[in-house]
Amino acid sequence: MTQELDSVLRKSLDEVDRARKRQWVYLALCFSCLVLFMISIMKTAANIGDTRLIAEVLVGALISVLTNILVVLGLSLFINRMTNKILKAIDLISKE
Repeated sequence: MTQELDSVLRKSLDEVDRARKRQWVYLALCFSCLVLFMISIMKTAANIGDTRLIAEVLVGALISVLTNILVVLGLSLFINRMTNKILKAIDLISKE
């Protein structure tokens, strides 16, 4: 394989690794935003004196947000893993 193609492949593998690291940072940000959202809802409900609202909102928020986060994370990790495998296979073929 020529040096050009080898450098392009190397850059692609590096980009896949960087994307994986960014995904974990995004996941941490999503969970911290979820925690801040739940705290704000709890404080708002406590200020108006409705304790039933706290439980309903928390359960609804947890179910909907966590489900969405897990689905998106699962899909992105699957796509990232498949991309990484394909690029590594190309790398192995190019070394033969």
